[in-house]
Amino acid sequence: MKKMRKNGIFKKWFQIILLLLLTFPKGHVFASEADQPVFSGWAELKSRYAADESTDRLILVKYLGGSRVKVIMYEKAAGEGTLKWRKLLSCRGFCGKNGLNKEQEGDVKTPTGVFYITEGFGIRENPGLKDLRYTVIDESCYWSGEYDTYNTLVRSDHPIAGEHLIECSPQYNYALNIGYNPQNIYKKGSGIFLHCTGPRSYTMGCIAVSEENMIRIMQNTTDKTLVCIYPK
Repeated sequence: MKKMRKNGIFKKWFQIILLLLLTFPKGHVFASEADQPVFSGWAELKSRYAADESTDRLILVKYLGGSRVKVIMYEKAAGEGTLKWRKLLSCRGFCGKNGLNKEQEGDVKTPTGVFYITEGFGIRENPGLKDLRYTVIDESCYWSGEYDTYNTLVRSDHPIAGEHLIECSPQYNYALNIGYNPQNIYKKGSGIFLHCTGPRSYTMGCIAVSEENMIRIMQNTTDKTLVCIYPK
């Protein structure tokens, strides 16, 4: 009887701890859409994160209409007793064919909100990404569309659902994963990257810039880099 009671207490505490782990903020990840900050303009956004120690870089993706965006990268710099943002680059790029406000897989839209870069990968060698994992992709690398491994980079000896990354050149010569759908909810959308431009003037939901600018972005990206995607 005592053993059963102990097992019951242990199970109850285990459930409580598991619930806390699922609901507690996950570091550099906005765990759900409800956690996303309210967008009140670009100036307010830069001011909000100026004194926030959880980020030291901002990549602002300003939607211009259609599939066109403007990408501006800043680094945090101290000056005259206050924190300021120093511009590292500014360039034009492309987003999803159907614009912003992604809701589900296949809608060909780019998500709106604030996201942390989680990792990098590429067909070519690491161009200078330092704080995050960089995977040189080969024939075995897929961005999974399978239920159990949805929205993650996996290796497989046989074809699986998802993107066979090595087939996407020059787009995936260099790429950074934008932390969309961190809970890996099946069919909510996967494989939202910042990557090199390809032959089309739009993407399937990612953000694309020239390879030259992609290299510069990767060389300046840290594990505290935020990507902010909103209408202009």
